[in-house]
Amino acid sequence: FSAASTGPVRIGDHFRMGLGGAECNVAVACRRLGVPAAVIGVVGDDPLGAALLRALRADDVDVTGMAVEPDAFTGIMVKEMRTAGRVRIGYARSGSAGSRIAPRHLAAGVLEGAANLHSTGVTASFGELARAALAEAGARVRAAGGLVSFDVNYRSRLWPDRESARAALRALASAADLVFLGAAEAEVLVDGAGAAPEEVLRAVAALGPSQVVYRTDGIATALVDDMVSTAAGTSAAVVDPVGAGDAFAAGYLAELLRGADVAVRLRAAHALGHWAVTTHGDHDGAPYRDELTEWGEDDVLR
Repeated sequence: FSAASTGPVRIGDHFRMGLGGAECNVAVACRRLGVPAAVIGVVGDDPLGAALLRALRADDVDVTGMAVEPDAFTGIMVKEMRTAGRVRIGYARSGSAGSRIAPRHLAAGVLEGAANLHSTGVTASFGELARAALAEAGARVRAAGGLVSFDVNYRSRLWPDRESARAALRALASAADLVFLGAAEAEVLVDGAGAAPEEVLRAVAALGPSQVVYRTDGIATALVDDMVSTAAGTSAAVVDPVGAGDAFAAGYLAELLRGADVAVRLRAAHALGHWAVTTHGDHDGAPYRDELTEWGEDDVLR
C-alpha cells in the first residue's frame, strides 16, 4: 500500500494498492521485455491474494506455480512517501502466507522447464524452510540445464542478526551461477566495505558463481568468464527508489536469456533501473521492449 501523498502517514490518508515483492518485480519487468516468466510463491485465501494473482496474470506472468494457503493472510508492505524520492517501509509479513514457502510448494514441471531461476535474500530471510525451498528449486533447475541467479538484497530489518544473514546469504550465493549485489550486500557477504569493485567481484566469485554483477555509485561492474566489464548509468531525479535493484536485475537477466553480450545486458540493466526510480510503484513503470529502445539515445539495445 503506497501513500498517495508526500509526508508523514496520518489517519484518513489515501493509499494505492499495488503488487510488490522482489521476485515478482523481476518477473513482471522481464515479461514486459518479451521474456516468458513464472512466479512460485504463496498467497492467502483472501481478496488481496486473489488481486495479486490477477495482477500477475494481467502482465502475462505464469502463476501455475503459485499456491494458496487457506489459513494465512497475504503479506502487506506499506510505503510512506516521507519526502520526494525518500520512502519509509513498514511490513506485515510475519506469519503471512508468503512467509510459509517451503519445499512442499514447489510443484512439478514449472522448475524443470526454466532457463533461469531467480531469487533474492528477501525470500531467504523467511527462515530455514524458505531457504530449503530455494536450495531445492535451484538444484532442480540446474539439473535440467538452467541457470540460477541470486540477488543478495540484504535488508537488516528482515534478519534476526547480521551473522545469521551472512551465513545464509553466502550459502545461497555459493550455489548460484550469477550473483547481483550492491555496496551494502558486499559489506555483509565478503567484508567488502570500501573495496574496489574488482576486489568485490573476485571475492564473490571465489564463493562459486561464474558471473557477478556489482552496483555502486551509479556504476555497474560485471565479472563474466573472468573478464571485467563496466558501465555507468545516468543521473535521475528519483521519484520512488523501491524496486530499482529488481529492475536492474531484470534488465540484465532479460538480455542474458536473449543471448546478448555483457555490454548490452548492463545497458539494459541501467535503463530499467532508471525507469524504476523515475516512476511510482515497485514495478509499475517497467517499460515494454519497444519503449526501452527509445530510452536515452534511441540505441540502448541496438
